[in-house]
Amino acid sequence: MSLPDRWLWPGLSVLLAGVATQFAWHFWHWPKGRAWAERLETAGILPPLIHLVRFFYYIGLPFGALLWGQEAILERAFGLWPLPLLFGTSISPEELLLAWTQWTQGIGWAVFLGITSWGLLALSGWMERGHHWVELRMGPWASLREAIFHEVHWMFYRNGPVVALGPYWGTWAGLGIVLLEAALNPWWHRALRRPDQRPLALLRMMMAPLSAFLYLQASNLWLAILLHWGITWGMVAWMNRLARRTARQTCSK
Repeated sequence: MSLPDRWLWPGLSVLLAGVATQFAWHFWHWPKGRAWAERLETAGILPPLIHLVRFFYYIGLPFGALLWGQEAILERAFGLWPLPLLFGTSISPEELLLAWTQWTQGIGWAVFLGITSWGLLALSGWMERGHHWVELRMGPWASLREAIFHEVHWMFYRNGPVVALGPYWGTWAGLGIVLLEAALNPWWHRALRRPDQRPLALLRMMMAPLSAFLYLQASNLWLAILLHWGITWGMVAWMNRLARRTARQTCSK
C-alpha cells in the first residue's frame, strides 16, 4: 500500500466533512437558507435527504475506498472478521478453532465493556437524583443506524494508521482523526451547548474511545456495532426513564 492510498481517502473524508458542515452551518444561519430548510422539513423531505447524504458519506465513502482505493482498506485491519459458521470445509480444523477463539474473546470483551458502561450509567443516575434529565428521541432502529454509521466511519479512520503505525498507536491516531473532525464541526459545538442535544453528543463522545479500546482487544467491526447499539439504546432508554421519573416528581410537588 503506497502512502497516498493509505491517507488519501481519510483525508478526503475529513475535508468533505469540514466543507459540508461549514456550508450547512452558514446556510442555516442565512435567513433565506433557513426558510428553504424549514419548508423541506415541513414537507417531510429534509430528514430522509439528510440521512441519505449521511449514508453515502459514512458507508459509501469507505466502500468506495475498499473497491477503488488500491488497498486503501485492508479487510482484517478494518475488522471485517467472517463468521466461523460460514467457513464450511474450506479451512482446517485448527484455523476454525482459532476463528472461534477470536470471536469468543471478542464477545467477552464486548459484554464486559457493555456491562461496565451500563453500571456507570446506573451509578450516575443514582448519584444525580435531583438532576433535570431530558427525554431523548431516539428509538432502537435509529440507534442501530447511528451505530452502523459511526462504527464504520471510525473504523475507516482507524484503518490507515493501524497499517502504518501498528495496532496500538494506529488505534489512538485514528481516534485523533475522529476528534479533529468533531472539532471542525460547528454543529457538534452547538449540540454540546444545548441541553436537549448535549446528552447524545456526550454519549457519542464516550463511545469513540470505548470503540477504540474494543478494537485493541478484538478488532471486530460487527462486535463494535453491536456494542455501540446496545449501549446507546440502553442508555437512551435509561435516560428517558430518569426524565419521566423527574417529571412525575416535579408534577407531584
